Amino acid sequence: MNKLSQAQTGQMMKLAAENLRALSARNQDLETKVAHYEKKDRAERIAHTMEDKGLEPDLSLTDKVAGLMRRDDLHIVEEAVGMSAPQTKFASVHEDSRVTLEGGGQSDDSESASNAFVANLTSLD
Repeated sequence: MNKLSQAQTGQMMKLAAENLRALSARNQDLETKVAHYEKKDRAERIAHTMEDKGLEPDLSLTDKVAGLMRRDDLHIVEEAVGMSAPQTKFASVHEDSRVTLEGGGQSDDSESASNAFVANLTSLD
C-alpha cells in the first residue's frame, strides 16, 4: 500500500480546490446563458402573441422582442398581453380629412359613413 506524504496531500487538496473553483465558475456561466435563452424564448412567445392581437403595430417583431428583453419581469407583461383584446383597425383619418375604411373598396354607403365620421371628428374641436 502506498502512503501519501503530507506535501503530496496538500498538493492534491490545492489542485482539487482549483478544479472546484473552475467548475463552479463554468457552471455559473452556463446557468446565465440558459437563463438568457429561456428569457429570449419567452419574450419571442409574448411578441408573437402581441403580433397576433395587433398590439403595437408600429413595431416590428424584432423590436418587440428587444423591448421585452430589456424588462426584468416578463410575467406582468405576459399577463397583460394575455388579458388584452385583439386590436382591430376600422378606419384611418388622413391629415387632409380623408377617411380610409379598412377591409374593402369605397361604396356609396361607406363614403357617406366616412363623411359622417369626419364631420363628427371635426365637431369635437
